[in-house]
Amino acid sequence: MDAALFSALNGWHTPWLDAVMRGASWLGYFPGVWFVSAAAALAWRPIRAAAWRMCLAVALTYALTSGVIKPLVARERPYTVVTGARTIEPAPSDSYSFPSGHASTAVAGAIAASRVVPGASWAFWGLATLMAYSRIYVGVHYPGDVVAGALFGAAVASFVLGGTHPATWMPRRTSAPPAGLRIRP
Repeated sequence: MDAALFSALNGWHTPWLDAVMRGASWLGYFPGVWFVSAAAALAWRPIRAAAWRMCLAVALTYALTSGVIKPLVARERPYTVVTGARTIEPAPSDSYSFPSGHASTAVAGAIAASRVVPGASWAFWGLATLMAYSRIYVGVHYPGDVVAGALFGAAVASFVLGGTHPATWMPRRTSAPPAGLRIRP
């Protein structure tokens, strides 16, 4: 089923979208876009701790995905298995397919960046979605690889960031609890 879904999604290409997807895929290599975002946030003292947690979430996700899970599972990339798979970027030959490292770091980065700058979360999630889908489009990951990578990235980011506790979001400016946690008579 994963191969059939891959073929359906990978089979539709247009020249202008090829360029967009190559660019989105390129942004995901060595999760630099998330580190650059975190580095910019490090300059602002009130969110410095959140920016460090963002770096940790992305770095840990990258290390576990590429250094532990991929070699353990050792799933071949779709272009080596699926007849007619189309690749539009140089095919990686030194790594495995499962899970998608781009998807895992993109989701971890989007979650962490959304905590640092909640008002821009739509942009972070748009970029993460584009980066994750680009891996199917360019022909180097199955859809299942992307979904598994996204789930893994969400789990690692949630662990590093302390789950959904409000204290892991923007710093409090007062000693009063956040509005959603106030006890009402």
